[in-house]
Amino acid sequence: MQIELPAHVPAELVQDFGFDTYPGLTSNPPVAIDTLRDERPIVYAPRGRRGEGTWVFKTYDLLVEAFQKPEIFSSDRYSGFSALLGEDWPMLPLEVDPPAHRGYRLFLNKVFSPSLMNTLGDDMRRTIRELIAKVRDAGSCDFQDAIARPMPTTVFLHHLGLPLEAADDFLDWEGQLLHGQDLQSRVDAARNIKNYLVAALKDRAAKPRNDVLTYIAQGELNGRPFNMDEQLGMAFVLYGAGLDTVASALGFTFKFLAENQEIQAQMRANEDLRKNSIEELVRANSMVVSGRTVTHDTVFHGVTLKKGDYVSLPTMFGNRDEQAFDRATEVEFGRPNILKHIGFGSGAHACLGSHMARREMKIVIDEWLDTMPQFRIKQGDRAVTYGGSVFGVDYLPLEW
Repeated sequence: MQIELPAHVPAELVQDFGFDTYPGLTSNPPVAIDTLRDERPIVYAPRGRRGEGTWVFKTYDLLVEAFQKPEIFSSDRYSGFSALLGEDWPMLPLEVDPPAHRGYRLFLNKVFSPSLMNTLGDDMRRTIRELIAKVRDAGSCDFQDAIARPMPTTVFLHHLGLPLEAADDFLDWEGQLLHGQDLQSRVDAARNIKNYLVAALKDRAAKPRNDVLTYIAQGELNGRPFNMDEQLGMAFVLYGAGLDTVASALGFTFKFLAENQEIQAQMRANEDLRKNSIEELVRANSMVVSGRTVTHDTVFHGVTLKKGDYVSLPTMFGNRDEQAFDRATEVEFGRPNILKHIGFGSGAHACLGSHMARREMKIVIDEWLDTMPQFRIKQGDRAVTYGGSVFGVDYLPLEW
């Protein structure tokens, strides 16, 4: 099929690949992305984002600069989720730029602070111990179904205030929204999520509870109550982030440990390795392809960008950049500059839930390694991964 390029895109900057279709994404996404790296720090992928054109920034320095320059690279409604419904509300604070972003971010920071996440530790431990107990004697499991998806789902739904018995529906809607193969399935998913959250927010306004949805429903900004679009925007972004990214991070972490028996043994024997291991494994297996829209015609590092151009900011390119990290494609738990990684983003929109994600991952790693035997990929089987706006693990057969 012939590719039609915008007039300002030079042919030498074209690299035709998609973040959801490139070969290798179903087996080892980080390595697959590594093969796309070349001498060009900026390329144009004409079918890169769900079949649509996008600029792609490939180096750590360019990604950080873009994250930190909202005056050029805007977050405003970049996901297009409300547009799927023919509506116009942003996910908050993710899809608004500074300074408007600040008030929403400060409001939500209070329910995702490090100190509050520490108070959830007992619930997290109880949840993972119950999940481990269900599979310990079986000798094998699909880690994603048994642990990686139900663990963060249980913890997050409890914190947000959504019923655990509806978790299967929530996960199905989330999967269709982010990874649906046709437009109608994504529209249907967005509508289901919106309708459920609006009803839940109205319920909390009438009957408050001790949960994050009530906090949002009763919230104010500069002395005025949030309107329903603002409430929905905050609830929508928390719903999406809470059900997908931690499950993906756990999947990539345990896939790596299953494939690297010596490192797994080292982590079992040395608890001090585990905290740094989280940062390093998030760096080496970064999952998120953030998006931005160019605010005005500009020349950025020698490349002409036009107002309205879409820009993809793949954290995996930056975190595996040899100019930023020595031996970037290798996993080294003693890496001295590990906190430089952008696995949780950078700038004003750095991940709101990073404290929760780190806490959950540490507890799952500790409980599994301390109570389960050495594990590996099940003989004769293989892990199945996927790409998209959030990379993840679909199937992870472990045995012990």
